[in-house]
Amino acid sequence: MSGHGDEISVLHVDDDPDLGDLVAVHLEQTHGDISVCTERSAADGLDRLSERAFDCVVSDHDMPGMDGLEFLKVVREEYEELPFILFTGKGNEEIASDAISAGVTEYLQKGVGTDQYAVLANRIERAVGERRAKTALEESERMLSTLISNLPGMVYRARNEPDWPMQFVSNGAAELVGYSSAAFESGDVSWGSLIKDSEIERLWETVQACIAADEPFEVSYQIETADGETRWMWERGRVVGTDDDGVEILEGFITDVTAREERERELANQRAFTEKLIDSIDDMFYVVGTDGSLVRWNDTVSSVTGYTNEKLASMDIGDIVADSDHEKLWEVFEETLETGYGTIEAGIETADGERLQYEFKGSLIEDGRGDLFGIAGIGRDITERKRRERELREYRTLVENVGDPMYILDTDGRIEMANEAMAAHLGYDRAEIVGSEPARFMPEADVERGTALIRDLLGDDERTWAAYEMRTISADGTVRINEDRIAPLFDEEGNFDGSVGVMRETTERKQRERELERYETIIEAVGDPVYTLDDEGVFTYVNEAIEQLTGFEPDELIGEHISTIMTGEDINRGSELIRTILSDPTRQNVTFETDIVDQTGNHTPIEIHIALLPATDGEFNGTAGVIRDISDRKDRERQLAEFASVVSHDLRNPLNVVKGRISVARTSGDVSHLEAAESAADRMDELINDLLTLARQGETVGETAMVDLAALAGQAWIDVETGEATLEKIGTATIEADAARLRAVFENLFCNAVKHGRRADGAPITVSVGTTDTGFYVADDGVGIPPEERDDVFERGYTTSDAGTGFGLAIVAEVAQAHGWSVSVTESESGGARFEFTTSSER
Repeated sequence: MSGHGDEISVLHVDDDPDLGDLVAVHLEQTHGDISVCTERSAADGLDRLSERAFDCVVSDHDMPGMDGLEFLKVVREEYEELPFILFTGKGNEEIASDAISAGVTEYLQKGVGTDQYAVLANRIERAVGERRAKTALEESERMLSTLISNLPGMVYRARNEPDWPMQFVSNGAAELVGYSSAAFESGDVSWGSLIKDSEIERLWETVQACIAADEPFEVSYQIETADGETRWMWERGRVVGTDDDGVEILEGFITDVTAREERERELANQRAFTEKLIDSIDDMFYVVGTDGSLVRWNDTVSSVTGYTNEKLASMDIGDIVADSDHEKLWEVFEETLETGYGTIEAGIETADGERLQYEFKGSLIEDGRGDLFGIAGIGRDITERKRRERELREYRTLVENVGDPMYILDTDGRIEMANEAMAAHLGYDRAEIVGSEPARFMPEADVERGTALIRDLLGDDERTWAAYEMRTISADGTVRINEDRIAPLFDEEGNFDGSVGVMRETTERKQRERELERYETIIEAVGDPVYTLDDEGVFTYVNEAIEQLTGFEPDELIGEHISTIMTGEDINRGSELIRTILSDPTRQNVTFETDIVDQTGNHTPIEIHIALLPATDGEFNGTAGVIRDISDRKDRERQLAEFASVVSHDLRNPLNVVKGRISVARTSGDVSHLEAAESAADRMDELINDLLTLARQGETVGETAMVDLAALAGQAWIDVETGEATLEKIGTATIEADAARLRAVFENLFCNAVKHGRRADGAPITVSVGTTDTGFYVADDGVGIPPEERDDVFERGYTTSDAGTGFGLAIVAEVAQAHGWSVSVTESESGGARFEFTTSSER
């Protein structure tokens, strides 16, 4: 119940008259303290609200013209506190979220049976009761606020005008500023005259902004007291009403905060100096709480990571450090808490997915009471150093593990280093090779050619390496033909320091080249875009198919980051899926749906199939992917969802009416309710027929032929119940069309004219069919369609009739679109409705 025992007046808005009557019957018969006023549209509901007061509004969602959410927003503008319950048959999370954002009091989905009306009544009574209680509480709080005159300051009541003339000032004024309460109340002294000139404009704008937002204001500012002393005041107040002149009345409290302001300014200056010093450091400075949360950081942290200060405030150190280093991070973190000092090298991940390598050093710090506060430290970028170390390891690994023979010659031309592949290639131990003359393993002529080529490179500043064909002779006498790529070596001073060579058998290279060509041919022949990314998300390969989907040529994308064609959110989602593959050895690939962004910024839904590229030294080396355009599939899914939504909503209301009327008939014994139930059932049958027709109209047209428009219109007229209406055929023409579907167009337009196109004088209407320069038209001499409704008439479910299904004109539009025609509605010569079909640019 409402809690007050008063009658509750309810405004119920629903475009379905049967359901509206049913709701009123249940609420008024079973809940005697509720009275219901029912309106058929949101516009009528607004008119009724302007005429009388209601305790609560109950509204459907899907209504022609203004829907339930739009109705709610208009009501909230005029009646901010009025309870509003959205009672709808179309329920989903999006509508519920929008309703809550718009300020709905309750969101209730219609069900089947009579229990739903008991729930609705309960929600109405609860909402009204809460509003009445809130009103009483606010009045009580306002009265209590005047009892604070004993506070260290002054309480006032003033007009919201320049200088804020006071109507009431408590006795604390004299002690606060040196002027009596009477001096302010009489107008001899104005509060505004005490405020420093430099503060007046800022103070006025702040107060007015809070008043405009219907919020209390809280301000600090300087004044000059009666004895000339400058003091800081803190004031809090709000609007409590208006006077007879329409001026807002303010009530509030003012107190002296000079000591606090001076302390805060001193601390602010100290903090500003410390902040400037810390932010000037090129390295990351940070303070981490004992729970790992980020407590303090300098500008370098934000600039390096790419995270805003607001985002960093919600993160801990683990959110910045790469997941792969988390175990090591928390081990060092605990060690630092125990020993007082710690250092760690770890990767950090920036907001845009970039990975950097940092060295973190930290020490324990205490707060002012001597209690442990957290860890403070410095983070230094060692990405370049790590890159050089990694390159050195990679080179060493490459030299020792690469399949190609590699060697180094000293300045005398002796073999100084040979890798394991060279030893295997020649069939000797490495110890036998190092220190030997090259001529031991190759013909003298090839040695001389190599030596001459090195001399040429030393004399050519533009060339750093060269390749030549040479032969090697292995321990068993086997002769192999190789390509030897050689380059001179130099010391730190730029002097010649020997040479290096990498050999590869020509036959093996040719075989691999042919294999690579076959793979490239296969990839280019694939109709879908195929790409590879390195470990930082940069394109290393893209096939030709990418251009049709994105507008970028392959060469334009190679070397660019994946963010060129994909948003950051989708990149992060893809990165997370890649991490799941890396963490699960049993998974080889992953597929997910996202959007691709073309050169013009348009989004296309796609499906990406991702696999990892072969790893190097166990480290992530990048990904390969295949992209598939799923626009058509997404369109079909949206169409299916839209159709299901229409069916579920438009059939639910008459079904609720049938069951509700039968329930009332059983309870009351009044069989007249069965007539309404039968009418609702007939409407369901008509809805189902129209929905099936509408679904079929979405198919492509069947076989077309030249059709006589006048003859086909005459056949359609015979099949429609037209009563006393007459058909007028003006001119004759033929058109290429699917006759059966074009006939459905005429039937629906004739039915629409007969049902909705009545003449103002009550005489039977005349429907005419004729041709235009670019197509044909169907017109009537009825009352016509208002201009503001013409853009809506082709929408599914749109109707202004209690008996209509709202799908007839939607079927007309679907058939026209399937033929490649366009259809529009305008006014006929007699003021009725005229539907014009454009079938070609010329006839």
